Amino acid sequence: MAFHARSISLPTKSHSYVLKAEAESYKLRASLSSSSQTAQTILDALQGVCNLYECINDIFFMSSNQNSLSHSQQRRVVDQELEDSVNLLDICSTSSDNLADIKAHLQNLESAVRRCSSEAMKSKANDYIHLVKKSSKYLNKQVGRKSESIEGDSSETLGLLREAREITISLLQSVFVFFSKQIVSQKTSKWSLLQKRRVECKGDVFDISSLIVNVEELHNGLGCLYRHMIQCRVSLLNSCSL
Repeated sequence: MAFHARSISLPTKSHSYVLKAEAESYKLRASLSSSSQTAQTILDALQGVCNLYECINDIFFMSSNQNSLSHSQQRRVVDQELEDSVNLLDICSTSSDNLADIKAHLQNLESAVRRCSSEAMKSKANDYIHLVKKSSKYLNKQVGRKSESIEGDSSETLGLLREAREITISLLQSVFVFFSKQIVSQKTSKWSLLQKRRVECKGDVFDISSLIVNVEELHNGLGCLYRHMIQCRVSLLNSCSL
């Protein structure tokens, strides 16, 4: 997903939370636009998105923002944002569940490698490949669904939320692209090698174990991100009710 730099200008632009949100957003756009992603860069981006939502949540408590969101002309825009936030939470929750399933499949594959069972390795590797592709297909399908476009001006805070949503989607896409690339490298080399040379089995367990650690870290990170997204949604609801 391509990002276009944009300037966020709130009445209280000098406020540290706003400046931090702008800086985090710019850094994340640059990071997620890179074609070369590693587990560590994705984890760093995941932490960055959590920081971005935390900044936005802090901005919700600024008096000028609360006043702007409570205006009646903002209601349709706010309602659309609330609906979009529910959709994003569903996508994040499903992606987290898919990562838990991927971890289970990798553990089954690791067990097959330890036993040096060629048939089991082939079966478990194919199961893993199918699940990652299925997860990517689900995410891309959800991303393809466009939300309703509401005409009219909206608050800058809602603009920050929309940008955070775009960045979150790009992050989730990067997660499954990363595991898809692991499929390619593993499938073209290690899986065939393991089936042909029994002596290599023990040595290659380490690579699968590393992937399992990557999945665990990303799964935990998505849980943290989900909580930050919930907090922002609650703060948006509270701001509208003032």
